[in-house]
Amino acid sequence: MITLDSRSREPIYTQIEKKIVQLINLGVYEKDSPLPSVRSLACDLGVNPNTVAKAYKNLEQNSIIYTIAGKGVFVNSTNLETVKKLAEKQISASLLDAKGAGIEKNDIIDLVNKIWEENDND
Repeated sequence: MITLDSRSREPIYTQIEKKIVQLINLGVYEKDSPLPSVRSLACDLGVNPNTVAKAYKNLEQNSIIYTIAGKGVFVNSTNLETVKKLAEKQISASLLDAKGAGIEKNDIIDLVNKIWEENDND
């Protein structure tokens, strides 16, 4: 279910976080449903378990998931507002990176419109 882009400049743990949030939004993982264990997901993705652990830690800090010792990791009763706030943080960081790279505001707006239209059917 989760696929990673090894050529992306985006860290693997961030890609994992985004994919899990996307799967929650799509209803693949519902409230209180278990997520794969750190070791299991790391093995499936071919990444270091520490990478998955970091993604899970960040998701837990954002109240997207929770851990029960000895039982596993589960989807929190995530409300849409929490997911939106996480997305806003990610967008803000990307916009600051783009601005720092000298990309003009109108170019960013054009890019947003292009991406939005290309993914309008998803």
